Amino acid sequence: MALFPSGPGGGKEVDHGYKGKSSLLHLVTDKEGNPLWITTTSAKGNERIQALALLDQLQINGCKDTKRMTICEADKGYDSDELRMEMLRRGYVPIIGYRKNRKEKVKTEDMYVYFGVAKKRWVVERSFSWLKRKCRRLLMRWERLPEAWNAFSLLGLIFMWLEILLG
Repeated sequence: MALFPSGPGGGKEVDHGYKGKSSLLHLVTDKEGNPLWITTTSAKGNERIQALALLDQLQINGCKDTKRMTICEADKGYDSDELRMEMLRRGYVPIIGYRKNRKEKVKTEDMYVYFGVAKKRWVVERSFSWLKRKCRRLLMRWERLPEAWNAFSLLGLIFMWLEILLG
């Protein structure tokens, strides 16, 4: 999830979020940071609901076999017990950071050691920076319609894949 500021006019789905008036981009990447899917929402929206919608759009099947589980790592904005249980039910291993104000805390380091993975949140942040650097149109949301904003973000994703595939 990354926050993108809106232009002076605003537009539909531009709301006051936790860092001002803006829109959110939700990005799913593989373990190398190659973008798989991107979608946009209002900054006021619930990120936890958006996570399952993203996984539904990708149609990635989780694996029930404990030797080949699909790991899904997310930031603290997606922290929810319901989301964790739903991801486990679908066969994903949710590695999601806990919010500061959470009542019951579990050490996330224990999960990283148990599943033998390292923290890789920087891979997604790097993909956001690539997207912002290569597609300058996405630095600020000038479009008033959410469909146009979503289309430009998908075009940025296609442009990144063309660059990856063609070198």
